[in-house]
Amino acid sequence: MAEQQQQNLQVQAQAFEGKWESGLCHCLPFSTCLLATFCPCFVVGSTADRLRDPTMATANVTNSECLEFGILNFLTGCGWICVMRNRTQIRERYGIQGSETNDCCTSYWCSCCAIIQHDNEVKRRTAGQSAPVVEAYKSEPGMAVGPAAEKK
Repeated sequence: MAEQQQQNLQVQAQAFEGKWESGLCHCLPFSTCLLATFCPCFVVGSTADRLRDPTMATANVTNSECLEFGILNFLTGCGWICVMRNRTQIRERYGIQGSETNDCCTSYWCSCCAIIQHDNEVKRRTAGQSAPVVEAYKSEPGMAVGPAAEKK
């Protein structure tokens, strides 16, 4: 059963390797579209959480990515720089073709659409994945040799 699930994930990954599975102008679901339009920092944050933990078991609405984007965008209007960094990270992680120049232009001119695309892409590519292992390996104590038995 586990082997079949792994094969299904590999087939899914191969089907979309090299290109974005979600279109730039694919603004669905509508709730994500509204959230990305009016409170984009929350979508940026949830996408970052999903990249770390696909199950979203440890998700936090106001994580560091959300705060970083919100503050940078509010104070300077340069939140698109965070979007560009995230876009490059997602593209490299999933082997999507493109360039940093393309990431820059897309993030600058179409930030809202790029944020939605990132969220949709990560949701689709992490669907069915389990949580990452966060506990380190614990070795068992070795066998100890006791005192040698005296021969009689």
